[in-house]
Amino acid sequence: MEWYTAAERFTEALASSDPTPGGGAAAAMTGAMGCALAMMAVGTTLKRKATPEEIRPRLTQSLKRLNAFKNELKGYIRQDGEAYAAYLTAKKLPKESPEREKAVQDALLFAARVPADAASAAMHCLREVEQIKGDIAEIILSDVHCAKHLLQACIKSSVESIRANLAFIKNEDRVNEINKQIATLLKAC
Repeated sequence: MEWYTAAERFTEALASSDPTPGGGAAAAMTGAMGCALAMMAVGTTLKRKATPEEIRPRLTQSLKRLNAFKNELKGYIRQDGEAYAAYLTAKKLPKESPEREKAVQDALLFAARVPADAASAAMHCLREVEQIKGDIAEIILSDVHCAKHLLQACIKSSVESIRANLAFIKNEDRVNEINKQIATLLKAC
């Protein structure tokens, strides 16, 4: 049960008082789990002898796309911590430094971009799942529904992380742009 050890370590890291991993990493992990669960349902369907030959190529291509989304989301787990570290580094610059404000604003934009990218990947994965759910074996369809809920949770949780950073971003044009992106992401749910 090696997988259990990894799950245990991640949840304990989330439970600690350390700032990372935090909500953004948890959101990305949730999205990666949603993709992985959808992959399991597709893979199981492909292994079944009763699966019609005409849908196998479509499911095989879907499996490749789901794998790409899963790997992308796994990358955002790490990047969320990197974004927080960049913010801390910027905040440590001397207050009188002319570079400090720009560095802080850049770090805040990075910290908002990571969960936005994670939510976008989850949204695309969710669309993929919607397209193939009719091809999934009935016996495993409940896992597809669970995958959808996990992907929606990734999107909604990512939006919360975006908003946490958005409150401190001073560039109004960027804030408006990000708010439009938030509206698009939430529509996917």
